[in-house]
Amino acid sequence: MVGGGILSRRPACLSGDGKLILCPCGRLVHIYSAVTGERVGSLVGHADEVTGVILDPENADQVYTCSMDATVRLWDYRSGEELSRVTAREPVKHMVIHKGLGVAYLSMQLREGGGRVVLYNIRTGKFSGTAMKTRLAGPLALSPSGALAATIDRHSLFVWRTGTDIYQPLNLHHTRPYTCLAISADDSLIAAGDASGRILIWRAFEHSVPSGLRSENSGKAHPTVQPPLTTLHWHAHPVGCLTFSPDGTYLLSGGSEGVLVQWALETNRPGFLPRLGGPLLGLHPSPADPARYLVRQADNVVRLVNVATMKVECSVQGLRPPPAGLLPPAGVAGGAAALLPPGAGSGGVGGGGGSGGVLVVPAENAALQFYDVGRDRHMQLVQVAPRNAVSLSDTSASGRHGAGPHAHPHGQPPHHQHPHPHQQHPHAHVPHGGQQQPGQPSTSGSGPGSETPAPPFVSLLAFNRDGSVMATVDLRPDAGPYGSTEACLKFWDAGSSGQESEASTSSGSGFALNTRVDEPHRDLVSALVYHPTRDLAVTTGGSGSESEFKVWIQERRAGAPGSGSGRRAGEPPSTHWRCRSTGGYKGLPLGAAAFSADGSVLAVAAASRVTLWDVESNALAAALPAAVPTTSAAAAAAPLTSLAFVPGTPFLAAASPSCVAVYNLLTAAVHWCLPYGAVSITADAAYGLLAAALPAPPPAAGPVAAAADVAAGEEGAAAEEPEAAGAGPASTAAATAAAAQRRRQAARAAHGAAAAAGCHVLVFDPRDATPKYHCHVAGASHVHLAALPSAAGGGSGTAAGCSPLLILRDNRQYSVAAVPGSAASAASATGEEAAGSIPKEETLSVFEATFGKVAAGAGGAAAMDVDGGAGVGGKARWAELFDAPSHVLPPPTALAHAFLTLLTTTPDS
Repeated sequence: MVGGGILSRRPACLSGDGKLILCPCGRLVHIYSAVTGERVGSLVGHADEVTGVILDPENADQVYTCSMDATVRLWDYRSGEELSRVTAREPVKHMVIHKGLGVAYLSMQLREGGGRVVLYNIRTGKFSGTAMKTRLAGPLALSPSGALAATIDRHSLFVWRTGTDIYQPLNLHHTRPYTCLAISADDSLIAAGDASGRILIWRAFEHSVPSGLRSENSGKAHPTVQPPLTTLHWHAHPVGCLTFSPDGTYLLSGGSEGVLVQWALETNRPGFLPRLGGPLLGLHPSPADPARYLVRQADNVVRLVNVATMKVECSVQGLRPPPAGLLPPAGVAGGAAALLPPGAGSGGVGGGGGSGGVLVVPAENAALQFYDVGRDRHMQLVQVAPRNAVSLSDTSASGRHGAGPHAHPHGQPPHHQHPHPHQQHPHAHVPHGGQQQPGQPSTSGSGPGSETPAPPFVSLLAFNRDGSVMATVDLRPDAGPYGSTEACLKFWDAGSSGQESEASTSSGSGFALNTRVDEPHRDLVSALVYHPTRDLAVTTGGSGSESEFKVWIQERRAGAPGSGSGRRAGEPPSTHWRCRSTGGYKGLPLGAAAFSADGSVLAVAAASRVTLWDVESNALAAALPAAVPTTSAAAAAAPLTSLAFVPGTPFLAAASPSCVAVYNLLTAAVHWCLPYGAVSITADAAYGLLAAALPAPPPAAGPVAAAADVAAGEEGAAAEEPEAAGAGPASTAAATAAAAQRRRQAARAAHGAAAAAGCHVLVFDPRDATPKYHCHVAGASHVHLAALPSAAGGGSGTAAGCSPLLILRDNRQYSVAAVPGSAASAASATGEEAAGSIPKEETLSVFEATFGKVAAGAGGAAAMDVDGGAGVGGKARWAELFDAPSHVLPPPTALAHAFLTLLTTTPDS
């Protein structure tokens, strides 16, 4: 099963009848009902990220998709069948389809740099020519009549006439970078948004577009007479999206303010649909209803909006992107994610979710998202810290105009505010080597002397056994003295519909604030764990000799009534939390912590050692030695980042950036140790197993390292040459800038190679260092592991001997790894690729060099299915039995045997 992922990053579309929403999500295209928001299907087949989906202009039951795998594919989206395919020369980032000519305009990013807009015949698949050469692959726009096409490239807006020949383009230059564009239905208007929040509209511009053919030396024409230009300015940040209404009377725009603006073109007056909840990235009109639009938001939400009534009719919410400042996908050692079993916390999460449990992850704006894993749908948001959506504009301007556009959606815009979209926030997490995409929210400040406040976020969370109590740690960067970071520990009770003060921010969420502890440690809180059977929690934190752990207990207030399932709104809690005891070990920094299965022993990582404590007396029971791999015995052991007791066994697992170790608590010694750093470990309580995710070494590590060495050598040579020749400061600065550019390119190559290599997920019996099961997760440099509850295994997991593993990737997409033949493997409805379909390489990987090849017979690690069990077109195999009208299906007695066979077996068997 594949779930989660980013739904709103790429252009989406509505079906021909407006009843379905098609959203690209990684290598898949998910299909949702426009009425209920439920996922009803997926299109499976692309080998790389899908970058766009467009309705076929000739058949409303078919769509075209483009992808970074350099293909354009035609699908019957109702059956999930691929009908045809066009193979391009380069990865495709944007696409438009010309109905009359039968060609597709593709905006491609060349691997060696630069962009191209090329034509391909969608019927024959043949290359038809190059329409434009650009520096970057920008978005495309095609007029509804098909007469004009346009694209943007930084400060240039190019417009050209379409046809079988290649025409000379018109260049509309601007002083600020363009971010989006749109062409009206009658070809009389073209609009473009820029990075300053302005919208430029050219009227009657079609006469200025050259009608001559392009030659080798013709270049790009500038208008001899400038067409009439109108400038609209309401947005305080870069304009994220634009589209004209089908009748051409309105222009719709959106941006980081989270407000849909509807401009009346006759009067240039705006109307507003405010408080959509996130920055707007895209607007797509419905082919069935001119008043309905599909709105894509940066918080991974896709909404269906009716502009006639100014109401949201349907919302599809995916897993929210991780907040800035949090290490994806789930913080350090996975402390910022939790998986609740089915039925847990029914009062707090509205029934406890489906059979796969409830995944809880932090989101932007100091919120927690509860997500149903089995149904792949959003459940609710809990606001942990009170926070209003504020403008990222200049603080002095905000003081005169409230909070930017949020404060006055029906008033005049702050024209004097000039945000700087290229000034990056120090706490923001930016993809390595990447640039801010057009339309994405800016996390920047506004100018010299003003800095944007860093947003708070939840860094740690934990639940009690039944999910009725939640503990969180939220960080407020730059909120303490001298710009330091403040931490706040909070305990929450489930079963409430609202509360005053901070709890009111989570009204209707089912959790109410019980106790708040400001600055629980003198430095940041590094770990938070909850006792498995009691209302007791432990935090670790501090720095240097002040590092310590604290034990927090729940007590009943004097005169409080008896405990119940929850408390009503406004009613004070009957319990409170206090610190019972503290502890430390030789002034060493304390990090990870974990409780034993019965809760009698607390393990706390003290640098590279493990300390064991008696929970009742808070006395030190033992100090385990540092785990040092045999291959690096002379080197110092790295601090431990994760601890996990393996239930049902006397073993404790520990992980650090340099090793994975298992301790035997009966001998108080290291049982075995592997010299590989783990990004995540988890214990399988049902079968007493240990799962670990190890980063795979990049297959092109040699060339990447060579490129870095060459860059470093060229840097030194470039720095020495001007000095030897006595060159001036300008030459030295140019050489230094060129060397820095080469270093960035080498770093981007290394980062891309690491992400492409992915991770190995190994499942161990803690008694032996040889893994029992193995799978490879491609395209993810960091993952978070969690063992799914036994209910998700469907019963046959007992025979398989391993619980299914939830694998959360750094792009917030999750999948399930299960042993072939188990119910979790057979019940997967959609999948990207099975582990067996990964191409084998000639050279041995680190895993194969250590444990032997996966394909080995007896004694080798058995391969697990990652999102396996899918049938043709992404459907389960048994679903094909019923893929026919009911009046032609055989009787149930004839289908029973085939149905059970397909349900309980794998394709290989």
